[in-house]
Amino acid sequence: MLSVTSSLTRLTTNSPLHHPNPNSTLIAPIPKSNHVALPLRFRSGIKFASKWIRSVINGSELSSEPNDFAAITVPKRVVLVRHGQSTWNAEGRIQGSSNFSVLTEKGESQAEVSRQMLAADQFDVCFASPLNRSKRTAEVIWGSRKEKIITDYDLREIDLYSFQGLLKHEGKSKFGDAYSHWQTDASNFYIDGHYPVRELWSRARSCWKKVLAYDGRSVLVVAHNAVNQALIGTALGLGPEYFRVLVQSNCGVSALDFSPSSEGSPPYVCLNRLNQTPKSPLAESGGRKANKRMVLVSIGSGSCINEGIYESHPEGKNLDAELPRSSVH
Repeated sequence: MLSVTSSLTRLTTNSPLHHPNPNSTLIAPIPKSNHVALPLRFRSGIKFASKWIRSVINGSELSSEPNDFAAITVPKRVVLVRHGQSTWNAEGRIQGSSNFSVLTEKGESQAEVSRQMLAADQFDVCFASPLNRSKRTAEVIWGSRKEKIITDYDLREIDLYSFQGLLKHEGKSKFGDAYSHWQTDASNFYIDGHYPVRELWSRARSCWKKVLAYDGRSVLVVAHNAVNQALIGTALGLGPEYFRVLVQSNCGVSALDFSPSSEGSPPYVCLNRLNQTPKSPLAESGGRKANKRMVLVSIGSGSCINEGIYESHPEGKNLDAELPRSSVH
C-alpha cells in the first residue's frame, strides 16, 4: 500500500522483508492502466521517475533483491536525515564522498529546523557519516543529548571517483557520454573500474546490519542523499534501479518501522515517512500527523487502485484500521 500526504509518503511492500514468501517479487505499486499520469510529484519532494511508471505500463519489472537482515525481537524505528545545504551544494559541484564542503548558513538553519522537528523523539542512538557536512548536521540535531554520536564510514556518500569536485557542466564537457550515462542510467553507470550505485547498495546492506543490531528501539541516522536512498531501497527490497526515485532533499526526513516477524525471519518493514521537508519548525515529532492523506490501495492482483482523500484522525489513530475491509489487501 502506498499512501501520500503533503508531508508524508508511506509504503508497505510485499518485498521479501514484508512477506513470508522469500521468493515474492516486488513491482512498483502502480496499475497497468492507460490513465496513469507521468510523472507524479508531491510537496514532500518525492518524484516518481517516469522510468518506474513506464516499466509497469509496459509490463516489465524493476528488480527486487532479497535481504538477509537478521531477525529482530522488538519493533524498531529508524529515522534517516540528509545533511543540510553544503557549500558544494550551493555551487552545484559534485561532492560524492569527498570531504571538502561544509554547511552553509542556510544548511545550519535547515539542521536547526530538523532539530526542532525531531526534539520530541526519544532516540536511543545516533549514527552519522563522518563527512563534515553530515557530522555537523548530526551535532546540531542531536543537541544536548548525552549519548555520543557514532560515526560510521559506510554511511559516507556515494563514491563518484573522477567526477568528484567537478561542477556539473564540467562533468558534462569532460566526460561526455559517461556523464550522460550517470544521469540517465545510474544503476549501470561505470567509471574508473567501478559501478558506484551498485557498490552503494551493497554498502547500505552492511549499514543496516549494524543499525538493526543496536539494542535501542529508536535510531537516528544522519547521512547523505544517495546513501539514504540506498538505505531505503535495500530495506524495502528495491534494487539500484530505484536510485533517484527515492531522492532526499537537504535535511529531508524519512522514517522506516521494522517489526519482528516469525522466529528467524527478516523483519517486516514499513516506510512511514519519505523526504519530509517542512517549511517551518513543527511542534511535534518527525511527523506522526498530517492534515490530509491520499491513500492508493492495490486491489487483489493490482489490476486497479482505489484513490481517496481521508482526513487524518485528530488523535493520530491508525488510518489503515478505518479503511473499508474490502479495500485493504
